[in-house]
Amino acid sequence: MHFISRQCFRQQISCLFFCSGGGIGRGVITMISALKNGYVTEQMFIVEAMKNDITVSKPVTNTEIYDFIVDCNNKLFTVQVKKSWDDKKGRHIVSLRGRYPRSNIRHNLSDRVDFLATYCNGENNWYIIPTHEIKDINSNIAIRNTGNYAKYINNWNFNI
Repeated sequence: MHFISRQCFRQQISCLFFCSGGGIGRGVITMISALKNGYVTEQMFIVEAMKNDITVSKPVTNTEIYDFIVDCNNKLFTVQVKKSWDDKKGRHIVSLRGRYPRSNIRHNLSDRVDFLATYCNGENNWYIIPTHEIKDINSNIAIRNTGNYAKYINNWNFNI
């Protein structure tokens, strides 16, 4: 069994979040980093949901447009989890259009997905946004803690 210290674990997680994929083999490293970032973000979502007494289920196959089904207050919701990154203006940017076909949720976002959940590392907050609230479905959306989506910070009650 392999044990690592908390410090080492935090550094590994930070590396997953902040890998830019530059340097030799950039395309391969970028793809692997993007996949790892997505998986780490999804695992963080599961842990945080469980802390809030929410049951989380994952589809057996990885072909659905949503990542999870959550059971909150005896209501079922579909959730797409996306990682965010910060731009120079201090906004959290979430891409609604990914590199992989399954992650491209732009075309029918509110038809099949009830909530978009994204973790903002700088704030240590989750934004859990009803998809019908996302008006401008371009390739990216910008989130600020003082903007339109501020009321959905840590929306673990899945209020619509």
